[in-house]
Amino acid sequence: FRESPELAKAMEALGLIDELLSFHHYGESIPGDKTLPEILDDKQHRLVIQHAKNPLLIKYIPDYVPNDIELDQTGRVLIITGPNSGGKTAYCKTIAQIQLLGQIGCYIPAKRGLLTPAEHIYYQVPDPGQLSATMGRFGHELQRTREIFFNATPRSLVVLDELSEGTTFEEKMTISEYILKGFHKLGASTLLVTHN
Repeated sequence: FRESPELAKAMEALGLIDELLSFHHYGESIPGDKTLPEILDDKQHRLVIQHAKNPLLIKYIPDYVPNDIELDQTGRVLIITGPNSGGKTAYCKTIAQIQLLGQIGCYIPAKRGLLTPAEHIYYQVPDPGQLSATMGRFGHELQRTREIFFNATPRSLVVLDELSEGTTFEEKMTISEYILKGFHKLGASTLLVTHN
């Protein structure tokens, strides 16, 4: 194998065919609508999908209600709000999963879609397992948000799930507004999940 460039090329071609076949088989396994999204080469992230369904949940929930996704120039910062168990996190996971599937050239469970490949995809959720004795949950979240902000670009997709949960309502709203203004100015597609 190491001494035969022809065999190496054949093995690589076989791997590419296997990858394309897996995309085809995945597309065939999607119940209902499926599409290959149009890929755009924009300077800012865009994800516009009609009737999107969660790629993991549609196989187990036959009556899954589709949602539209519109992350573009006019709607690149979204606040996702609602009661506990109201579908906020499921919606955001759908966005991240569809972005990944479409970006690798795979079918997505939707009627139609277009996307700009994301340079970075960040999904921040509270992680109590990462807490240290010197820093509480709030400090850890702010540190992680800072890292995301300084590494994000206008072609990034950022999901902040229940940011500043360990503070008062007033502090949470003030900090969330400040953070969202920063991401808006940066130009990244940003979703803030909150039950407030």
